Amino acid sequence: MSRFTIIFLVLGCVLTASLMAQPSPSVVAEPVVYSQALYYNHTSHIARTSDDKLFVVWTSSGTDGQIVYSQYDPVFMIWSPPAPISTAPSGATVHKAGIAADEAGNLYVAWQQRNTTAEDYAIYVSKYNGSSWSTPVNLTGNNLENEEVGIEVDDQGNVFVAWNTDSESAGDKWLLCLRSTDGGGTWLGPDTLSSPDGIIGAGSIESARPYLARGKNGKMVCTWFEVPDAGTNQEIYINQFDGSSWSGEQLVSGITNNNNRYPAAAIDAADNIYVVYRPFEPRQHLILKKKAWNDATWPAAVDTVVGQGVLGYKPFMTIDENDNLYVVYRRTMENDTTGLEQISYVTSTDGGTTWSPQTRLSREMHDGGYVTAASRIRGSKVDVFWREGYREGPDDPDSLSLVYGSIDVITSIEDNPTQIVEEFALQQNYPNPFNPVTRINYNVAVKGTYELSVFNLLGQRVRTLVSGVVLPGSHTAFWDGKNDDGQIMASGIYFYQLQGKDVNLSRKMMLIR
Repeated sequence: MSRFTIIFLVLGCVLTASLMAQPSPSVVAEPVVYSQALYYNHTSHIARTSDDKLFVVWTSSGTDGQIVYSQYDPVFMIWSPPAPISTAPSGATVHKAGIAADEAGNLYVAWQQRNTTAEDYAIYVSKYNGSSWSTPVNLTGNNLENEEVGIEVDDQGNVFVAWNTDSESAGDKWLLCLRSTDGGGTWLGPDTLSSPDGIIGAGSIESARPYLARGKNGKMVCTWFEVPDAGTNQEIYINQFDGSSWSGEQLVSGITNNNNRYPAAAIDAADNIYVVYRPFEPRQHLILKKKAWNDATWPAAVDTVVGQGVLGYKPFMTIDENDNLYVVYRRTMENDTTGLEQISYVTSTDGGTTWSPQTRLSREMHDGGYVTAASRIRGSKVDVFWREGYREGPDDPDSLSLVYGSIDVITSIEDNPTQIVEEFALQQNYPNPFNPVTRINYNVAVKGTYELSVFNLLGQRVRTLVSGVVLPGSHTAFWDGKNDDGQIMASGIYFYQLQGKDVNLSRKMMLIR
């Protein structure tokens, strides 16, 4: 074989590997010397087109800045230098961009912009047609302070743009929404999604950040939090679009004298609506509510997404074609005294009833900030984009790193008691070695009482993962490297064992800290 043939084969292998794999996490841009480059979490800052082009958007700076984008090159595995989408003049301010994809290779980006400090903000939009960005269009005019835009595209290609006027005086505070049925050529509305009294935030300018989530057959929901009584109670609301009109605002949280904030939503294939949010004091967890589309009210019952004890907040939720839920969020680090926060995620395969252990996405020792995920999941990864401190240490300093990461899409049924299983099996955990979480798949051939436990090298049981009646089928458990008391276990070799009538299987795994 000639030297040139060898070089060609090696190059081909490198290019093939590049096309198949994308580092996670990978830095998109750093240092970004603007603390609000990636701001808020109510609309996505990352999207992948239907023909697999991956884009992220952010704000380059304050006054005289632009909304910029970067595109990932899968061959050379690099992000392109930031390039402007907005065309704001000198002295203008642009802010808080969101991005959404359709199923025809297009992208839409919306943001708020004022061309002078004397102007109110207007909402602008630009469309990417697969090769270039359109000239930005002012959708709202500058007669009100139009801010904090959210954008999404439904399954029929209709574009929804929602925003609030929360900086106006009481009586002029609304949550509004425009929609386009022709790819952004013309716009219908605006529709008022909040109550007609014009009070959504009392003295706050944080209220009514619109989170849009699409469903099937043209359905869309918008969720937000507001102060409904001009007082101090913050509540979660939602409005449902059935393909032709909005239903009117509906109370989700239903709790008074408390602090309910930062909702995110998803709709499954059966039109069930899920809303995750940070609930009442002490604010140290995330909860989820769900209801059927036609239910008139939201139930009082909730599922815990992230339990108390670790401060989890500002979530973003997305859902795949098999109705698996993915929630990314910002959280405090366990056993940390430095004030560092990290970007983490959890997943659910059963409609939010149970959730996987928390898994870190952000880089170690870099202080995590705002995070969103792509609302459309393409291929085998959930695309995630966040900001974190450029330097190691707490407080998310003004010099930022903008970072991409991904979550493996759940490609098989995690717990499938209806699957026919003829023999017991205990699979090798993955990943192995692992930190911080590993997955253990096992098969049960006969209904019965079983235990799946973790033991140290001394044979001492450190964690019981499963204990009780298990139906025949394929099942999955997770171990987060902690014992039954929640204490973090040391690095080393551990054994996991499946025990029950007619079965005693064990395997070895390694935890690395």
